Amino acid sequence: MNNHIDKNEVGISLLKIGLSNIPYVGQLLSEALFEYRGRIKQNRLNKFTELLSDYFGNNSEINIEKIQSEDFSDLFEAILKRVAETKSEQKLRHFRDILTNSLNENLDYENSEIYLDLISNLSEIDMSILKNHQLFDNKFDERYDTKNSYEKLLPELEKNVQNEYELREKGFANNWDNAVIKYNATKNAIRAISEQNKSVNIYRTAEFYGINDAEFLYSKQKLYSLGLLIDSGFGKFDYKPFGMMSITEFAKKFLEFIKNS
Repeated sequence: MNNHIDKNEVGISLLKIGLSNIPYVGQLLSEALFEYRGRIKQNRLNKFTELLSDYFGNNSEINIEKIQSEDFSDLFEAILKRVAETKSEQKLRHFRDILTNSLNENLDYENSEIYLDLISNLSEIDMSILKNHQLFDNKFDERYDTKNSYEKLLPELEKNVQNEYELREKGFANNWDNAVIKYNATKNAIRAISEQNKSVNIYRTAEFYGINDAEFLYSKQKLYSLGLLIDSGFGKFDYKPFGMMSITEFAKKFLEFIKNS
C-alpha cells in the first residue's frame, strides 16, 4: 500500500518536470523532490493522527490537565519530529503508545529524547532481542555459576563414591551412604538448574528470532554499542564473545519507558 502511494507521489513530481519548459531543470527537480518528501512526511503524520484518534475514540476519560502540561507538550513535539522521519508503522504505534501512556503514568521526561532516539534507531528484531534478554538477570547468572561449580565438583564426588564402595566391599567402616547421597544430590541439582535455564536459553539463539547467526551477532553488537547489552559471559570458562549477553541498568530504564508499547 505504501509503495503504491510512494510511486504515485514520485510520478506526480516527475510529471511536473517533464511537462515544464523551464530550462532550470536542476532547480525544478530539487523543488519537486522537496514537495515529494513533504507529502511523505504528511502521510506519516496523518497515519499517526489516525492512531491517536483510535485511542481517544476508545478512551472516554482523558486527563486534560496532563495534556496541557509542559512535559506532555514537549514530549508530543519530540515524538512528532520522529514520526515524520519513520516509515515503520510499528514504530508509529510505539510512539503513539508512549504518548498515550504518559497521560496515565509518570514517564522519565528528562531522558525522553534519548529513549525516543533509540526507538528510531532500533529495528523490531533489535527490540525483541533486548526485551527477551531481560530474563538473563543476576538470578540466571547465579544459577549458571552454581551449575558450573557443581559440574566441576561432580568427578570428585563420583570418585569418592567409588572409593567408599571398594571400602564397603572389603568390610571396612565407611561413609558409603553419605557419599552416595551427596553425589546424587549434586547430579539432581545440576539437572534442575539445566531445566530451569533451558526454558529461557532459547532467547540466546538466532533461530528464535528467525534470523541467521551473522544477523543475530550484528544486532547484539549494535545493542552493546548503545549501552543496552553487556557481555556477561566474559571471564567464564566457556566464554564466547557476545555469546552470553544481559541487559544494563540503562536498558532497564529504557524498557520501563516503552513498556506496554
